[in-house]
Amino acid sequence: MTILNDLLERARSLLFRRRDERELAEELHTHAAMEAEHRRSRGTSAAEAHRQSILALGGVEPTKEAVRDARGTRLLDDSIGDVAYTLRTLGRSPGFAVVVILTLAIGIGGTTAVFSAVDHVLLQPLPYQSPGQLVRLYGASVQDPNGRGFLSPVHYKAYRTRLNSMDGVATILTYDEKGADIGSGNTVRRIRLLPTSSNYFDVIRVRPAVGQPYQPDAENGSGIEDNTDGGAVVVLSHQLWEDVFHGDPSAIGRTLVMNGRGYTVTGVMPDGFNDPVAGAIDAWVPLDLSQGNDPREAGNHYLSVIARLRPGVTIERAQAEVNSLAVELAREFPQQKDERARLYPLKDDIVGASSRSLEMMLGAVGLVLLLVCVNVANLMLVRGSERTREFAVRAALGAGGGRLVRQLLIESLTLALAGAVAGLIVARLAMSAMVALSAGNIPRLASLSLDPRLLLFALLVATASAVIFGLTPALRAARTQPGDALRDQSRGATSGRRSMRLREWLVVWQVALAFVLLVGASLLLASFRKIADVPLGVNAANVLTFELNLPSARYDSTARGRFYDEFDTRIETIPGVRAAGGISKLPATGPYHQWGAIPTTGPKAAEMQQRAVGAENRTVSGDYFRAAGIPLVAGRYFNASDDLSAPSRVVISADLAKAIFPGVDPIGQSLRTGGRAWEVIGVVGDVSVDNEGRTDFYIYHAHRQFAGDRNWSLTQVVSTTGSPTALEPAIRRELSQADPQLVMFRPMTLEAAIGRGAAQRVFTLKMLATFAVVALALAALGLFGVLSYGVKLRSREFGIRMALGADRPAIRRAVMANGLVVAGIGIAVGLAGAVALARTMASLMFHTSPLDPRVLGAAIVFMTIVAAVAAYIPAYRATAVDPRSALQ
Repeated sequence: MTILNDLLERARSLLFRRRDERELAEELHTHAAMEAEHRRSRGTSAAEAHRQSILALGGVEPTKEAVRDARGTRLLDDSIGDVAYTLRTLGRSPGFAVVVILTLAIGIGGTTAVFSAVDHVLLQPLPYQSPGQLVRLYGASVQDPNGRGFLSPVHYKAYRTRLNSMDGVATILTYDEKGADIGSGNTVRRIRLLPTSSNYFDVIRVRPAVGQPYQPDAENGSGIEDNTDGGAVVVLSHQLWEDVFHGDPSAIGRTLVMNGRGYTVTGVMPDGFNDPVAGAIDAWVPLDLSQGNDPREAGNHYLSVIARLRPGVTIERAQAEVNSLAVELAREFPQQKDERARLYPLKDDIVGASSRSLEMMLGAVGLVLLLVCVNVANLMLVRGSERTREFAVRAALGAGGGRLVRQLLIESLTLALAGAVAGLIVARLAMSAMVALSAGNIPRLASLSLDPRLLLFALLVATASAVIFGLTPALRAARTQPGDALRDQSRGATSGRRSMRLREWLVVWQVALAFVLLVGASLLLASFRKIADVPLGVNAANVLTFELNLPSARYDSTARGRFYDEFDTRIETIPGVRAAGGISKLPATGPYHQWGAIPTTGPKAAEMQQRAVGAENRTVSGDYFRAAGIPLVAGRYFNASDDLSAPSRVVISADLAKAIFPGVDPIGQSLRTGGRAWEVIGVVGDVSVDNEGRTDFYIYHAHRQFAGDRNWSLTQVVSTTGSPTALEPAIRRELSQADPQLVMFRPMTLEAAIGRGAAQRVFTLKMLATFAVVALALAALGLFGVLSYGVKLRSREFGIRMALGADRPAIRRAVMANGLVVAGIGIAVGLAGAVALARTMASLMFHTSPLDPRVLGAAIVFMTIVAAVAAYIPAYRATAVDPRSALQ
């Protein structure tokens, strides 16, 4: 009870602190007045009686301290007083406080944002039940056992039914992106679809929040491209359900018209659900697997496969069973005897490609945070040096070293907490910027949000920063000897010069850290320039692209061929359009549709009958080759005569012509691909398959002759004489007149479309460049601050030297030389760190050496220029000192 009563008394004292203080002052005043009155009654003068009464009490303030000690609230009282004193002193130096808080906000906010991204993308498990059991099953080969290829329906069905180590094997179609148009008139919009096997939702163990998934019989012949009536079903995303059916549960069983065909809604996925592989999807439809039993389709690879391990089964054990089954399948399908399969953990498969970028960001922002701490420490050191006299006076008046340390730590903590609050705002802004910069190319990043744990993380960083940058000046203040500080100015200046050495070394590290980030950003920039210089075989300048899908419900193969031809002709009548055409997959945007090609004529016809070469097959319409700037090497392009009534004709790339028709004119030769024979009518220039210049063989088919193969959603390519986006409204009008139900989907320049392949590099470059700019600014600010303070300390010296005839330019050069020496040491220190960073970035660089001397040289020159600019202003101020005032 004694302890409880003591706590209650302390709590009461805290609650009524002002009243108690007032009563204590009144009580002491009363006692002093009574004592003074008693002494005056004995003949003592009034002033002397008052003095003696105060002495009799032991002094007013010491008595108050003794009473507060008795209450047990002195520490808190002192702390409150220190906080109030800190706020007053910071209020007298608003510039210093703002700079420190903003600097901390940048470091804490940036660190929090990047840490949250790394935690969200790399560290947190996938948001599905038992996520560690989910794996990807990829097609591989004897030659490439770690490959990540697609599987054929034949092989998928075998793995689905014959793997005992799996608790489910599902497939999805990610070979190309599927879309559908919904709505009518001006409200038509394109949505993203994901065709899946019927057991997909069971494998990932996420059931619809409303309704149910589609049944197994939906896999038989109800694909999204079919135009048959009845049986078509769809599962909606929560957002599409809200948009179309306004969240009405009775939507289950109702019809959603997509591409002109009615689909029965069977379920609605939970709010916030993102597909583990495809990300933001609007609707899921059954994948047509009705052809998966034909052995002749064993070489037709286009399926992505996700599986779930049985509880207790390791991925190594499952891989062994997969290997065994793959060997059995190789015997069953001799044409695919080299085919194998490989398992990868699903999470590693999803985030593996972006992990390097995020790890780079984490390292970079860690350097920035360290630089921030160094910068703030430097600012605090300068402030502490300028307050040496204040500390000496307080020490002379009885303040102990511990009290001074506590005062400065409270000041540091106050700044750190303010920086943490501002840092959270910066973190939220930075997270939004990261999501925007990633443009959907960093998996799971789109759902990034501020986590309550980040608040704790920011506070921890702020507290650690406060201890780091507050401890040194606090300890220096504790060791301050009042006599040294109060005796004369020269001793203070000597002490200041000693502390200058420490600050100069801090600036050395600032320059070193900034140089490391500068080199990293420069290397990525050099890589981008090399990527931009890689010839792709197309002319991407002033070219507009957009996707155009003709629904099978309204367009049969004949109508599709006619529409594309007529539409391309209409576009070419628009002033400013050079040429227009379409292609099934844009150049330099990745592989897509590869078939084996075998020459049936020419010198290698007999030799290659059992050894086909892989070739990228593309379907083109209109004047595609001229629109994309692909030159004609021999023969001719497609024209109106290449229709269904003509022999099957193809245009091939120059490298393919050399490979399968060496030494002969390829025009008029024939080849077999896709199970059909084709006559070669033209040879065109080679085109890169990706944006890094990797070439491949190409076979181009005329859409008029190939439209019956499937409903190709051609991407339109329009070459213009000026800005391609300026013609977008005119093209929309032409499309609306041709068919108001069609959607001009995802319009962008060809340069932008090709650049998407390097999105993660772009993201890393932008983030690293941002950090480098911040680091450079902090380093320049630190160098400027140190030199300015040095000039201030030596202003009297400079004045005397100029009074004695010293040359002003010589003094200016001396100050600048001091700054450049500090920067030079920092660059030398940073060079080692930059080399280490560059080696870790090797996977992100393209044809750029981590030790590229031109990059390193440019970074050194740029850093030296920044240091020279930062040093010039203090150097100029050094020569602006008035010699007469210095001599006074």
